[in-house]
Amino acid sequence: MNPAAIEQHLVLVMMAWALIIAASFVVGRLGKRMGQPLAVGEIAAGIILGPSVLGLCGIWGAETVQFLRGAELQKSLQLLGKLGLILLLLQVGMEFHFFSMKKQSRTALYVALLGMIGPLIIGWVVGPWLHRNFAPEVPQTGMILFCGIAMAISALPIMGRILMEMNLQTRPFAVLSITAAALDDVVGWILLASAGALATAWAKNQAFAIAPLLWQLGGIALYVLVMFRIAGPLLRKVYRHLSSENDPLPASFLALLFIALFLSCLCTYHLGIFTIFGAFLLGVSLHQERRLAEAWTQKFGALVVVAFVPIFFTNNGLNVNLQNLTPWQWWGLAVVLTASVAAKLGCCYAGARLGGESHADAFKIGTLLNTRALMGLIAVNVGKGLGLLNDTLFTMFVLMCLITTAMCGPLLNWMLRKEERS
Repeated sequence: MNPAAIEQHLVLVMMAWALIIAASFVVGRLGKRMGQPLAVGEIAAGIILGPSVLGLCGIWGAETVQFLRGAELQKSLQLLGKLGLILLLLQVGMEFHFFSMKKQSRTALYVALLGMIGPLIIGWVVGPWLHRNFAPEVPQTGMILFCGIAMAISALPIMGRILMEMNLQTRPFAVLSITAAALDDVVGWILLASAGALATAWAKNQAFAIAPLLWQLGGIALYVLVMFRIAGPLLRKVYRHLSSENDPLPASFLALLFIALFLSCLCTYHLGIFTIFGAFLLGVSLHQERRLAEAWTQKFGALVVVAFVPIFFTNNGLNVNLQNLTPWQWWGLAVVLTASVAAKLGCCYAGARLGGESHADAFKIGTLLNTRALMGLIAVNVGKGLGLLNDTLFTMFVLMCLITTAMCGPLLNWMLRKEERS
C-alpha cells in the first residue's frame, strides 16, 4: 500500500472512529441513566448505526451503514477494538483484590463447575429442538455443542467493567465472581477449541485426536505457573526498583510492561485461549502492587474506556440486523434466552449457596456470571465460521448475549437497593 493510499485509509478510519466515539458516548450515557453499564449502551449505539435502525433512514442512512461495514475499514476497527480489550483486561486484572481468595476458593470452584455443567446440559436438551426448527441443514451434534458452550460462557471483561463502573470491584462477591468467570472462560475456550477440532475432523471424516488437547491443557497449566511464580514476582520487583513517589509509572518500566503484555498475549494465543487472557493473567500477577494499578488507571484508564473499548462493542452492534427475524424466530430467541438465563444464573446461584454464600450474594454472583456479551459473541462467531450456526441461530445467540448483559446492571442495582432498605 503506497503512502497516499495509507493516508486515505487513515482518513476513513478517523471518520469512523469519531462517529463511533460520539455515538457510544451519547447512547452509553443515556443507558447509564437507565441503570445500564456503558458496554450495553455502546452495543446499542452499534445497533442504531447498523442496518436495524440507521439502515432504514433513506439513502444517506444506507450509505453510512455501508461505509461503516466496509471490509477494509472493518479490519482496522476490529484491530483497534481488540487492542482496547487487551489494555482493559490488563487493568481489570490489576484492579481486583484477591485477598480473600483462600477463604473463597472452594466456593469459586463450585460456582464455576455448576455454571459450566448446567448450561452444557441445557444446551443438549434445547439443541435438538433448535436444530429441527431453525437449522436442519447444519451438523446437529456440532451445533448442539456450540449452543451449550455459548450458554455456558461468561463475559469476563464486561463483568470487570460493570463492577468498576459501579465501584464494586473490591467487594467479596465481586472477587468471587471474577475468579469463577475466569475459571469458566478458560474451560470454555478449551471446549471451544476442542469443538472446533471435532467439527474440522468430522468435516474431513477423520477421527478426533485427544493428544493435542492434553498438550494444550499442560501448556496452559505451565503458563499459569510461570506467570504467578516467575514473571509476576520479577516484574513487581523491577517496578519497586524503578518507581518512586514522584514517578509511580516511569517510562522504563512502562516499556517493560508493554513488552511483557504482548508476550503474555502471544503465549495465550498459541495455547488456543485467545490473547485477552494473556492480558488478564498478567494483570492478576501484578495485582499486589496497588500503586502500579492506581498509576495505570490514572494515566490510561480514561483513554482506554473512552477511545478504544467502545470500538469493539459498537462494532458488534453494527452486525446485528433485527429485520431478518420472523415472529417464529423471535419465539426461538425467547426459548434460547430463557434456557440460557435459567441454566447460567440458576446454576451459579446454586453453586454459591453450596459454598456458603447468602441468598443476596449468591443472586448477585449468578447475575454477574450470566453476563455473556464479549465471550459469548466470540464463541458464536467461531461456531458460525465453522458452519455450525446458520444466520438465524447466529442472530438469536448474538441477541441472547446482548440481553443477558443488559440484565446485569438493573438486577445488581435492584439487589443493592434492596440490601440498603433492609
